[in-house]
Amino acid sequence: MPTRLRRRRLQWPGRARRRPDAVRRMLACRAGCAALVAAVLLASVPAIAQQRADETRADLEQVKSRLRALEAETADTEKSRVEAAAALAQAEKAVSRIKRRVRELQRERKKVDQALAEIQARQAETLTQIDSGRAALGRWLRRYYQHGGEPGVGHLLSAREPNQLARDAYYLERIGREKQAIVTRLRAAQAAYVEQGQVIETKQKQVQTLEAEQTRELATLKKEQSRRADILAELAALLAAQRQEASSLKQDETRLIGLIRQLEQAPRARPSNEPVVGEVTAQRGAASRGKPFATLRGRLPVPASGKMMGRFGADRASGGTTWKGVFIRAQSGGEVLAVADGEVVYSDWLRGFGNLIIIDHGDDYLTVYGNNEALFKSMGERVAGGDVIAAVGDSGGNPESGLYFEIRHQGRPLDPLDWVRLD
Repeated sequence: MPTRLRRRRLQWPGRARRRPDAVRRMLACRAGCAALVAAVLLASVPAIAQQRADETRADLEQVKSRLRALEAETADTEKSRVEAAAALAQAEKAVSRIKRRVRELQRERKKVDQALAEIQARQAETLTQIDSGRAALGRWLRRYYQHGGEPGVGHLLSAREPNQLARDAYYLERIGREKQAIVTRLRAAQAAYVEQGQVIETKQKQVQTLEAEQTRELATLKKEQSRRADILAELAALLAAQRQEASSLKQDETRLIGLIRQLEQAPRARPSNEPVVGEVTAQRGAASRGKPFATLRGRLPVPASGKMMGRFGADRASGGTTWKGVFIRAQSGGEVLAVADGEVVYSDWLRGFGNLIIIDHGDDYLTVYGNNEALFKSMGERVAGGDVIAAVGDSGGNPESGLYFEIRHQGRPLDPLDWVRLD
């Protein structure tokens, strides 16, 4: 089983599938952003707080569901890690056995080589004896031809004296026996040499074959050991990531529970009617400077130049929801302008909206600018109508570049086309 293990792709149930680190960042950002918005708007937008509470409850259910799934995944990963560790131990034991066997073969090979050297030395001595025997045989042959004819026959027949005949007969008989003994010994030595050489050659080939086979097996086992070690390291890393994710999710769960309680208390907060007041330098849209937002209906500038695509109240192309604002298709990097004076109460990334800026214009009026490429204003900054606050983009997973724009009053979305000048 460990050899077939693959890293699991951790999936997030809900609207999107992300890697674990992306999920954690999303949740942390989601919780942090929601808490920030809630802290700023609790006193002025109870309807938004209630909506955010409902969304946060849904997030909490997602966190709990992910925690349950993660517990099961962690258990499976731990089981796989234990199995991989056991298989790794078996591979290491096998490597040890093979190494020991190769060492034994090397010692056996050394003995065979030593025996071969000894036999070769004896063969050298035998060859010396053969050379000596050949010299003796040469002398015998010369003597044979000197006496003429077959030894023991022609030579004996030509003898004149009986004593000489007896001596020659004895000499020739001795030479013949010596020659025969030498030839016999040489033939035996040569036969033994050939036989021993064949045995040693066969043994050498066997040892070489076994050694080559064991070397290949050792290489295979080392490769398997390395692969299993990699699997074990991968599983350990995955297990650590899962445990870290579980810890982060539990922290997210705690934060979300606290945020829900905070948001649930928001509807009982006293609405604020205090407008934003402050001296700012207007860049464009000076006509709206210093005036109550409610008096600017039909006079607000369009926040970005482009083509109006999504309209308020129309069904979204993805289905299931309607536009709560408008979407202006615009080139990435284009300027996003504040439509009126106000204070930035939110400037961060938010799921579904990407890089988002929210401006509080007082009297419970808010404008929302989403899907930006970059944010140029920070929370707490005061802006004037016409100030460049962001750059157009496609953040938040939007398929095309543009600006998402909303106007809300006491948490209720308003049709932006009733408020902006289109001339």
